[in-house]
Amino acid sequence: MKILSAETSGQAFSVAINENGSTIASFFYNKSLKSSELLIPTIENLLKTTQNTYQSIDLFAVSTGPGSFTGIRVALTVIKTLAQCLNKPIAATDSLTVLESSLFGIKGIKVVAAIDALRDEIYLKDKAGGISICTVKHFCSKHKRDKNKILIVGSAAIAYKDIFLSELGAFSVSLPAYFHFPTASTLASAAHLIKPIHWSKIKPLYIRRSWAEETRLKGK
Repeated sequence: MKILSAETSGQAFSVAINENGSTIASFFYNKSLKSSELLIPTIENLLKTTQNTYQSIDLFAVSTGPGSFTGIRVALTVIKTLAQCLNKPIAATDSLTVLESSLFGIKGIKVVAAIDALRDEIYLKDKAGGISICTVKHFCSKHKRDKNKILIVGSAAIAYKDIFLSELGAFSVSLPAYFHFPTASTLASAAHLIKPIHWSKIKPLYIRRSWAEETRLKGK
């Protein structure tokens, strides 16, 4: 099976092609402002490099958020359009799951995926498997007993590094920067375990209104 995945939910964007469980080509770029310009050319370049075509792809994969409102829409629009035109299924999951999939279980360590939601808040997975928003202060208080035994993966570890360092210990923010970005290669690898669905059923995962929308509503 050949899987083409795209991930643009955060600051970085990436594309990958996975064949029979292995990544055969991938591209990672840590500047989301150019994702809308580079995504299609990057996909076409990877297809050409691996001697594939759009028609040879069996499954598309994309993350639905949470993250950047604009970033989420970029990959979703492209992947849904390709799937619609080619009548192919899509494996979709949230970006927190992608982050979790990048790390294997570490004995005695609690690994928590956390994405910066701005305003001193973070996106987290709740016990039911959904996505919720939590203040950084509450998160630190909740995990106080896990100090030096918790590892945070995601953009929140970069945005609130000093706070986590002080409250939860140096180990909590010890991962290299690359691990804090959900990547298309990880998404493609995880796609084998995700039940594919029709392109028309894929929706962006917006946990709350955008900053611009909230500002506009407050002004009314």
